[in-house]
Amino acid sequence: MNDNKPVKAWYKQFWPWFLIALPMSAVIGSMITINIAFTDADGLVKDDYYKEGLAMNMDIARKQTAEELGIGAFVQFNLESGELIVEMNDAAIGNHEKLMLNMIHPTRSGQDMSIELTHQQGSVFQGKLAQEPSPGKWWVRLSPLNDSWYVEGRNTLPTSTSVNLR
Repeated sequence: MNDNKPVKAWYKQFWPWFLIALPMSAVIGSMITINIAFTDADGLVKDDYYKEGLAMNMDIARKQTAEELGIGAFVQFNLESGELIVEMNDAAIGNHEKLMLNMIHPTRSGQDMSIELTHQQGSVFQGKLAQEPSPGKWWVRLSPLNDSWYVEGRNTLPTSTSVNLR
């Protein structure tokens, strides 16, 4: 008995297309990867890394100035009303009528906030949040308007509504 079934053409069979699909999927995947690499910006890489390094040295000097002066502060957040109350220690009061409080999100720079604080009485400064900060960890940095020194601390909102800045 001789089976004389007609043999299908190669393009009508499964295995040739399966073998062609494997390398073709690698080519398509690499094209997509190349497209992503060229169209998306590298957010963490700085073009002027040398200037950033110099700025870091100035940043360290401002922090050391605050340490030498003995500056410290205690910040309280009222998330319902959006009010901030900052109580400075005696070394920090000086003659500042306004201070700047920067709330810096570690990974999302679009959420960073700058709040101008006005002197109330004694060692108390007050300000108001423009928007409610998203939950998570925040760097809180306090400095005068001339940026000659700064103190900072970390806070986790909304679980902790106060932070010591040193």
